[in-house]
Amino acid sequence: MKKLYLKLLTCLGLLVSTPVLAEDSPIEFSANVGYFSDYIYRGGSQTADGAAIQGGFDMSHESGFYIGTWASNVDFGNSANIEIDFYGGVGGDLPNGVSWDVGALYYWYPGVKDSDDSGGDFDFVDIYAGVGYTLEGAMAPSLGFGIAYTPDYFGEVGDATYYTFDLGLSLPGDFSLAFQFGYQNNDDEARAGTSYSHASVGVSKDVGIFTFDASYYFDVSDTKEFWVRGEDSPDAFVFSVSTSF
Repeated sequence: MKKLYLKLLTCLGLLVSTPVLAEDSPIEFSANVGYFSDYIYRGGSQTADGAAIQGGFDMSHESGFYIGTWASNVDFGNSANIEIDFYGGVGGDLPNGVSWDVGALYYWYPGVKDSDDSGGDFDFVDIYAGVGYTLEGAMAPSLGFGIAYTPDYFGEVGDATYYTFDLGLSLPGDFSLAFQFGYQNNDDEARAGTSYSHASVGVSKDVGIFTFDASYYFDVSDTKEFWVRGEDSPDAFVFSVSTSF
């Protein structure tokens, strides 16, 4: 499972699009691939604290419409070993400089045995929307808000809504600093688990064609109760290197 809307926008923002057929073509294709020391989704590891190789392909139109697919290895302790996402939406910029994006995303876990998802289908759909704005001045602060609604969350445990609040800063030396706060609201906590909140802070830098990122993910309220069993902690330090073309 991806971090959804804002993670998706981050991945798309890293892409260097390549025109199709001609320089004035309204359609562009792009691709991305990366190594991540852990795959964190909404505050929880999707790879049992292990590494992940992730990548995707995107097609966008000058009107703002886009479609794409993205994949990663996963480890839930059962037969699920890959996640493939399909998404599409439309985005743009308002005259006042506010950026916006709306779309839908389908999470698919192929090859899962019937015995593993007999209690509820792993596959599910998210409907997402978000807005962002970049201020002028020192460090060019960027603000973002995203919301994602799931009619029936992973395992068919009922409706869920996920909210994200983001702050990005440009630092000296072409470094970028990013903060995110996320809140997961589960309508049926008896089935889905407790609602919870988490946060992350990270530093990234582009070096040639590569983007290097170091981020720390930590619990704010009840993340451990939702994601982790036993004495383990949901906190994680994640290093990644990615590229796009």
